[in-house]
Amino acid sequence: MFGTNEIIGKKYFKDAPTDSLFVTSMFFTLQGEGPYAGMPALFIRLAKCNLDCSFCDTYFDDGDWLTFDQLENNMHAAVNDFWSKQGKTTPAWANNGIDHPGVVLVMTGGEPLLQDNISAFMSRQLPRFKAVQVESNGIPETTVPAGVTLVCSPKCMEKNGVATKYLAPSKTIMDRADCLKFVMSSDADSPYNNIPEWAHEWKRQNPHKEIYCSPMNVYNDFPQRIKLLRAEKGTITMAERSTVDEVISFWEPGLLNLNANQANHEYTGRYCVEHGLKLNLQMHLYASLA
Repeated sequence: MFGTNEIIGKKYFKDAPTDSLFVTSMFFTLQGEGPYAGMPALFIRLAKCNLDCSFCDTYFDDGDWLTFDQLENNMHAAVNDFWSKQGKTTPAWANNGIDHPGVVLVMTGGEPLLQDNISAFMSRQLPRFKAVQVESNGIPETTVPAGVTLVCSPKCMEKNGVATKYLAPSKTIMDRADCLKFVMSSDADSPYNNIPEWAHEWKRQNPHKEIYCSPMNVYNDFPQRIKLLRAEKGTITMAERSTVDEVISFWEPGLLNLNANQANHEYTGRYCVEHGLKLNLQMHLYASLA
């Protein structure tokens, strides 16, 4: 676990400012997973979560309240910065006025559906992006507008840092989900070793929809830059959270437990073949992108 993952419920956001979201980071990258894998994407990571998964590889404890207008200004800047840092001009497919016609907007967390204001924000962005996706563990119930791709990624209940059993998403989220995404482990004693039966039943009832299976990445340590910056400064800015926190490379020497990762990747691949599911690799890590 990279952060402290303090468990937060929807009550935390009951007094949220109008037309605002509590944001951890924002960055332009490659979508590494799910239905838009391999496509250019703008990520907005919202702060806080209702779970504390021990294997979580993201920071989302800290955040800043941003109005929708501020968010949009930062979104345009994040896309432009990607090219300006290379001394290039941003192409029109990526940033054309207020539109980003070739870019997927990904709302993630933490747990983004803890914040009810996300519904209005996503509706506002739908005509401006190639697609809008939100990823949720499926426990909080917040309206996901028509046209937004809902990726439901169920997780397990944990006791003393050990996963015990899957938490089934709400019926509302399951009925609305466009696909499911599961993290998988080769550890036969872990509930992450299998996809729960209710997910297989969902697939049988929705044969046109996908279940994606991701091998669990096992880290030996935090990425070095994250450790050094937090040791030096303690609390870091949104700009730093959007760069240092997010850029993790599969190729950083010693970062990943390669033996455990090989076992998880091979096991998950076999599981997908046996059950007719779709293998889902975090390709952004292989490209050393956020």
